[in-house]
Amino acid sequence: MRRPEHTPARGASSRTDHARTASRRLIGGSRLSDAGSPMPGVVVSDGLRVTRTDEDGRFRIDQVRGPVFITRPAGWRVDRWYVGASAIDPVFTLSPAPVQLPVRFAHLTDTHLGTGAGYPQPAEIGTGERLSQAFREIAAAHPGLEAFVVTGDLTDRGLPEEFAAFVAATATTELAVYAIPGNHDHLVPDPTDLVSRNGYAIHSGEPRHYEDYLGPRWYSFDLPGLHVVAVDWFTHELGLDHETQDTWLRADLEMLATGTPWIMLCHDQPWRSILDGLPSAPIATFSGHRHTSRVVASGPTLHVNTPPAMFGGVDNSPATYRIVVWDGERITTGSHQTYPPQSDTRSGWARTTQALWSTSTPAIGQRTPFIVADGRVLVPLALDDEARGALAAYDACSGKPLWQASLDAPLRSAPAGAGTAAIISSTVSGTTWAHDPSTGEMLWQRPTSDPLRRFGFYPPTLVDGLVLVGDQAALRALDQSTGEIVWERSDIAAYQIFITLSAPVVDRSGANGSLTTVLWAGFPEPSTPVRLDPKTGETIANSNEVVAEGLFDVLTSGAGLPIRTPSVDPATGDLIATGLTNVFRRSASGSAIRWSYPTSVPWNPVGVNLGSHGVLVVDAGGAVAMLDPVSGEQLWRTEIAADSDECFLTYRRSPHPLFAQATTVGDRLLIPALDGDIVTLDARTGDELGRFATGVPILAPLVVHDGTAVALHRDGLLAAYPLATLAGERL
Repeated sequence: MRRPEHTPARGASSRTDHARTASRRLIGGSRLSDAGSPMPGVVVSDGLRVTRTDEDGRFRIDQVRGPVFITRPAGWRVDRWYVGASAIDPVFTLSPAPVQLPVRFAHLTDTHLGTGAGYPQPAEIGTGERLSQAFREIAAAHPGLEAFVVTGDLTDRGLPEEFAAFVAATATTELAVYAIPGNHDHLVPDPTDLVSRNGYAIHSGEPRHYEDYLGPRWYSFDLPGLHVVAVDWFTHELGLDHETQDTWLRADLEMLATGTPWIMLCHDQPWRSILDGLPSAPIATFSGHRHTSRVVASGPTLHVNTPPAMFGGVDNSPATYRIVVWDGERITTGSHQTYPPQSDTRSGWARTTQALWSTSTPAIGQRTPFIVADGRVLVPLALDDEARGALAAYDACSGKPLWQASLDAPLRSAPAGAGTAAIISSTVSGTTWAHDPSTGEMLWQRPTSDPLRRFGFYPPTLVDGLVLVGDQAALRALDQSTGEIVWERSDIAAYQIFITLSAPVVDRSGANGSLTTVLWAGFPEPSTPVRLDPKTGETIANSNEVVAEGLFDVLTSGAGLPIRTPSVDPATGDLIATGLTNVFRRSASGSAIRWSYPTSVPWNPVGVNLGSHGVLVVDAGGAVAMLDPVSGEQLWRTEIAADSDECFLTYRRSPHPLFAQATTVGDRLLIPALDGDIVTLDARTGDELGRFATGVPILAPLVVHDGTAVALHRDGLLAAYPLATLAGERL
């Protein structure tokens, strides 16, 4: 197999010290076709200055700063796309490689080739063998692909052996592989936490090995009618070379004919620090880093943030890649699951012979909880590949569609019902919406303060006529009736790498006198609970304890930080929550952990449920347990097996039995399993009382309404099953 033209062998590039040695050299070279004819007008750069070849196919760059690379023209193949800075009179040879519209490439990201030793165990990150397999299977499933694009965190620790594994994997495909670095590719042996010049809580790093194996860290190339630029987001964010990258990027784009569309490859979704001041806006950006699925349109730009290709995302996306199509006028995307392999989800409809009613919805693969409010089933819709979302309402007694309200972006969190006045929802773009429950009419909408940085994945919190939304770096309270901003806090924590799935919770326990307060704690911030006055946003009390652990230490230790919205003990105000490796109870006024109960899988996707029977724990690894809320003692534990081929676990790709929270109905628990079964347990003893097979996985919690359990299946079918049917008797 030929080596892809954008993934050179070990030793093909130039180290930084070579660039310094060559800094006073005069570099000249030729661009030749395979027939030996000069190639005029081809763009050449050293990563700072950008020029074109003249009529003789020659170029000139004075005081070369680094490797010299070409912008490969559309329809041409190049024998090598860069040379070291010390090269004298380099020659690049091009040969015709016709390409026709539409052009398709596969977008992969965050392959994290390594051992996974730095994560809560067991973790299943990428390996060279897995990546080779993915390249083969994706190419076979999508004939006619032009290339693979891999947007950073190719390696897990930035080690030479990890880069070597990545290069070896690229050698197993005939397709070109265009790669860029991520923060993990620039890890140093002992990274320290820091806040970047743009207020971003990240870690230290430096480009130690990337260029040795993969060449220039920023570059460009052309597809028919489309220019592609690739940047090194991490070193830009750290301020190591942002001025150089900015100068090169502007010079590169200024080479384009007016009106030429272009796209950007960037490890994290690019922010204003990269996009502001450019000659024109990209029509799309492609990124990873967050381990989420978030596709939004902001102005003229489609921002495509793709989950990891080798394992599940922090937002519980399955391992994913996207097929990107450029038809000469617009960019479209299609999402596909990498692991476990999936067939068409529409191929097996849920068994509805015993359902009271059923109806098809667009919510295929929807993992987000839905709600039933005032006789209506309200289903959030996340149509990622269309960069839009919706809120759909169905009659809870018949399943009849009532209305569907379009939203600006996918909806990945449950709506909140404000009585009969409004249904409040918040999309992944950070926009908050209020709709009339009866008609679906929009009552108001409030855009986020920063559509590029807000990753809205947790549901709105309603308290005393206010709506709390945002993230650790920008929490705001909106008036529930008007959507007006009542207050906004931007000082609780710096902007974070990880999205938060832990919403602020209301505390009416009396732990702070008679005052209703809001508590917020999450992963990785706020690391100790923050207590706020919901009316003003002012901090009422905050622990004076300092948590010294850095991000990488927290990942390894699984410290007591909520990764899902916690429950508040009504007697004490303590928080009971799901953490990275456990369920725990901690003081709301400090970091003291009262008790801890381990889960079999890290990043357990199910929040705890504090009820009359105790603390209900659904362990996605295949068990349901009830704990004493005071002591954490296990009252009972029931193992639940399921023949599942689904994986929605963070940093994992192996199938697991459970995913959704259990639903309590009196002394019974209803647990949806990933094989499509609904399991009924006795809440007092954990004894299994019944198992009803629907045939298709259920990803969201069941909701009880008028003697039925309403289920949303993976294939988009919404069905209401009589409670008596589920356990063989009336509940």
